[in-house]
Amino acid sequence: MQTRNKKNLNIIKIDNKKLLEEKLYQLRYDNTDASLEEKMVEMFVSELVTHGKDYRQLHQISQISKILAQSLGLGVKYCQTLERAASIYDIGNIVISTEVYKKEDKLSFEEFNIVKSHTTLGYEILKFQGFPSTDLGAIIASEHHEWWDGGGYPQQKKEKQIDIASRIVAVADTAGALFRKRPGRAVWEYDKIVEYIEKRSGIQFDPDVVDVFLINQEIIYNILCGDMEVGTSQ
Repeated sequence: MQTRNKKNLNIIKIDNKKLLEEKLYQLRYDNTDASLEEKMVEMFVSELVTHGKDYRQLHQISQISKILAQSLGLGVKYCQTLERAASIYDIGNIVISTEVYKKEDKLSFEEFNIVKSHTTLGYEILKFQGFPSTDLGAIIASEHHEWWDGGGYPQQKKEKQIDIASRIVAVADTAGALFRKRPGRAVWEYDKIVEYIEKRSGIQFDPDVVDVFLINQEIIYNILCGDMEVGTSQ
């Protein structure tokens, strides 16, 4: 039992969080102009890539999120903020050992419970930064694994208790993740991804978000294939 607990404790890499906090402090010290928010987002993205995230996938998820938000009739400024936030919401993963995500075998119950903490870890990192994109990113970090029917985590929120940004990113993230090979799982065909998301409407995903996903499925496919560039925020 002690050996297992020690192994699981090693999944959490607190030093990674401390190092990021030091970098953020230095970034604030070196930059006092209006570009600080943009530079901070770039730093978070860089940290995620260093930790093993695919930069192209992060960019695609942010693009898809923006497309879905636009189709839902959300404002221009909000969509630009969401685009940034949707590239950094997973920052809590830098505190989780990369070895866990490389495992071919299914995670143990204890390992999975530790991995789930990336939601609250990400929220804690982002909520103190004080910018629109990091404020929204903190909400998404906390909620992107919540389900429309209340079956998700960490708080079992349901329906519109979940912020619209989190409901949007949940769909975008699923499309982006399934279109990439992962340990223990091959790339899914896009038609299968569309079918999966449609079937999970009203269970895992907000039906309204799924509807606009289906309307924009050709555009989203082009984004995933890297054939299209949606206008990025300035």
